[in-house]
Amino acid sequence: MRIRNSEAQTPTFKTMYAQCMNIACGATYAGSLTWDHELSPSGLDRPRVRLPVAPSVQRMQALRDSREKTDQLDMLDHMEPEVATA
Repeated sequence: MRIRNSEAQTPTFKTMYAQCMNIACGATYAGSLTWDHELSPSGLDRPRVRLPVAPSVQRMQALRDSREKTDQLDMLDHMEPEVATA
């Protein structure tokens, strides 16, 4: 299958049209692509798109905030969110 065309409906939603690569089949499909959550914030002052923070990121931050304060370093504080939640 290959994507033949796509149309951006909004900055976070795109409609896609696909076609089966098997000549005998010839089926066509429509689908969509959406961006739902932010895993890490943009480095820009005014990003074009702002999404809600992912629940897993909120949970990780809440756990960090509720821990007793110590001088002990935590390696999870220095990992990318995708790696820490995998």
